[in-house]
Order: sequence, then C-alpha cells, then structure tokens
Amino acid sequence: MVAVADVMGAATPAQAVSAGLAQMREALDVLGGVDLHQLDGEALLGALDAVEQVRRRTDAVAARVLATVESDGRWAVDGARSMAAWYRARTGRHRAGAAREVRQARALRDHLPGTARALAAGEISSDHVAAIVRHTTGTEARRERLRDRHAGEHLLLTHARGLDASAFDLAVRHWSLRADPEAADRAYVEDGAREEFYLAETTDGYVPGGWLSKASGQVVLTALAARTGTPAKGDGRSPGQRRARALVGLAQLALDSGALRPGARIRPHLSVHVPLETLQRLVAASKPARRHPGCPLGVERPGGAGHQADRPGAAFGLPGPDEQTRPTTTAGATGRATAATAAAATTAAASAAGAAQAGAAGGEGWCGCGQELPEAVIGADLDAAAMGEVAPATFEDGTPLAPALLARIACTGAMHRVVFGPDSEVLDVGREKRIFTAAQTRAIIARDRHCQYPDCDAPPGEGEIHHSIWWWEQLGSTSVRLGVLLCWAHHDHVHQHRIGIERRKRRWVFLRRDGSEIEATTRRAPGA
Repeated sequence: MVAVADVMGAATPAQAVSAGLAQMREALDVLGGVDLHQLDGEALLGALDAVEQVRRRTDAVAARVLATVESDGRWAVDGARSMAAWYRARTGRHRAGAAREVRQARALRDHLPGTARALAAGEISSDHVAAIVRHTTGTEARRERLRDRHAGEHLLLTHARGLDASAFDLAVRHWSLRADPEAADRAYVEDGAREEFYLAETTDGYVPGGWLSKASGQVVLTALAARTGTPAKGDGRSPGQRRARALVGLAQLALDSGALRPGARIRPHLSVHVPLETLQRLVAASKPARRHPGCPLGVERPGGAGHQADRPGAAFGLPGPDEQTRPTTTAGATGRATAATAAAATTAAASAAGAAQAGAAGGEGWCGCGQELPEAVIGADLDAAAMGEVAPATFEDGTPLAPALLARIACTGAMHRVVFGPDSEVLDVGREKRIFTAAQTRAIIARDRHCQYPDCDAPPGEGEIHHSIWWWEQLGSTSVRLGVLLCWAHHDHVHQHRIGIERRKRRWVFLRRDGSEIEATTRRAPGA
C-alpha cells in the first residue's frame, strides 16, 4: 500500500495525484472485503458517517478535476461538441448527470470558492452544492449578491451547515427571489410558455408526459389528492394506480357536469361502432346463467303473448335475422361510455315487453328449485368466447374493443342506429335513444342516493346507472328497479370482474362469479 508519507513527499503534483489515488483505490479494495455484518451498531453507524465524509471530499476533488480538464481544453481535440458530451462519452454517465456535474464544477471554480472549500472540508453535501449552483448563479444580479459579505455566499453556507438539503433548497429559493425578483418574474412567464401535456398513443393504451410549472403542478396535485382521498379498507392499488383513476375521474366529472357543454348530463365522451350482428351476440352472451346463488336451474327465456324477445334487437327497433333485406351496421356518437346501436323501440313493443317484465326480473313467486326469487337481477357476466364469431366493435379510429369493455360502454351510453346499403350508402338513421330516461335516472338516484357498492359512498354526480343489457333487450323499456347507481370506478370494476347484483329485501347484494357475497364492512340500513 502507498503510504501517506509517500504522497506528501512526491516530487511533482502528477506523482502526488497518482500516489494519492492509488492509495484510495487500495483502501477501497480492503474495505470491499470486510464483512460489515460483524460490526456492532455503533461501529456501523460510525462507518456510515465516515463514508459520507469521504464521499463529500471525493466530490470536491472530482469537481476540481472536471473544472481543470475543461480549462485545459484538450477534451475538444477529438471533436467533442461540448465538455458535457465528452465527459459522458468517457465515463458512461447519463446525459443529464454529466451536464449537471460539469455545470457545478464550473460554478464552484468561477463563482463559489467558499462553497468549494466547504465541500472539500466535508461540511456540506453535494446536494447542498447543487441547490446553491442552481438558484444563485443564473443571473448577474444574483452572482453580484453572492459577493456580498453579509448577505451573500457566507450567509448561504451558514444555513447550509445547519439544514438538510431539502430545507436548504427552499431557503436558497427565497434568497434567489429577493436577490433578483425580476428574474423570478421572467421565469414565471417562461414557465407558463414551456408548459405542455400530451398523451402518446401506444399499441395498447396511452402514455402521458409533458411539463408543468410549479404553480400548475400544485393545482393538479391538489385536485388529484382531493379526488383520490383516503384509500378504502382493502384497496390494494398503488398510489400511482389511484392517481390514474383519479385523473380519469376528474375528466369524467367535468364532462358529466355539463359545465363544459351545457345541456344533458350524458356527454359524447366516446363513440364506438357496433355491427348489428355483434350487438345481437353481445346481448345473447350476456344472458344470466342463474337467478340466484346456488340455484341449479338456469334462467328461462321470458316470453308470452305479444312478447318481442325471440329475436335479439327487438327492443332496439332492429329487424330480426329473417327480416333483414340489406346489410346493416350501426354507428354511435354519444354517451360518457357510449355504445352505437339502435333507435327506440316502438310504443307497442315497449308496452308488451313491460307487461312481462315484473315476473321475469324477479320479485314475485318462487324459483323452480324452491327458493324465493330476488326482487331484481342485474348480471354482468359475459360469455366472451361467443363474441369471437362476430366482428368486434371499434372506436372511431378502428381500434377493436374487448367484449367486456363493449358491455361496459353499452351499459351507460345513448344509442342510435345507422343502416347502410350494399355500397355503404346510408339508408336510414335512427333517433338517439337513452337506455334510462332523465326521469328514471332521477328516480334511481333518489332511491340509491350514492354508489351502492359495498363500503362506497361516492355521490350521484360521480357515477351512473348500471343495468343488464339482457333484460333491456328482452323486455323493452328499462325498469327503474333494474338499475343501480354505481360510481365510475365501481361500475368499471363490476364489468371487469363480472359481478352480479341482486335486490333482496330492499338491499343490493353484490355477488362474485362463484356466488359468494361481497360483504360490506359496515352494514347499511335498507334503502341507505
């Protein structure tokens, strides 16, 4: 090992540097072979403090070397575009990190001699140095203030020795503002002009990015925090996942409020295009498999005199397969989650179907297995395999929708039909039809008051009505008792996990696919 005396007695600076660095490497090699688990607590903490001191002094040496290399100019001999680019290529560092280190080394050399000495003595960390360089050397007014004997660099270093880097960074920001308020105003204007936000479309979603000023970022963070709230018991989502859901919820809240486009509550947030055959298959694939947990009997297809349910699409005002005389497809452009499909059913069909609705949906009598029927059944299960035999629904840009997503969108959207001829000419455009009328929506909100998912109390303004596509298609006009108020997040959850919902004794019961009930932590009173 090279002795300290050998370094001190080196004939030239080059020999001293070479010997000193060789000694440092040898010492680090020795430390790398030590089993630190054999140290007791005090010794281990002492080692941590000593390593921090060595790191600070090493950072000071590295800054001096970088500044000297830059002054020497030989870094540019091989054609490097900048000192930072040369340093990055030589060391393999990240582009931003290399530029930052070169900038700090230059500032320590040219404007902050006291800071360089404090770092070399181990009195402050490189994080303190970064804060001083970033906030004090950008304008001539601030550099002039640094030379002030009472309010300049000496004052900043006094605070740096007593504050951690986070608190010190805030203190330097205050100093910087008072040293050059005009520059702060210019930065504020420039920050506003630099703001941008984008959603880059990928193969399976969108990637957000951009930059916001401090003020704008605080507004967004405050809104997200207010929207996210305290996680509910059992919420296993990460903070990032909750913020993503909160961001979408804020957009939905703004659109559904009508503030952006006054008028009806349902907005043209999405448009999807659904061929008639796909709609018919979606309805058939949504047929409830059971009336209640444990029932060994499947749900029979409701029927009766004058019933229109034997041909899917009857309640939409669409022709059955044997009535089609020309190719048809549908296109839609309404709803927060909007399905494009059909026009309203005829008054006669709605009346006939409504007559059969009460018994078919439950609420009266007993099942063939001997168990009492629930008051209402709202299924979210879906035979996805059956949807593979028809063309998928698509967004306007042609992106196909998963069957469960189509069911989710169709659940809340307004619908209209467009009929095309053989050469794609438009033959007929039906009137827009909402699944629930405004009066029905108000009635459901008055009854449910808030999201009915267990342990959720989101208000009506943050939700929508969930219902069964099967019952609406089979029975004509949608009944109030076949709709339940859910917040946006739980409406998505119900469709994603195919959760069934039943009305039992004035209480909504949520059922997993295996028939088990999703229990609430706090049992609500009937109608609450």
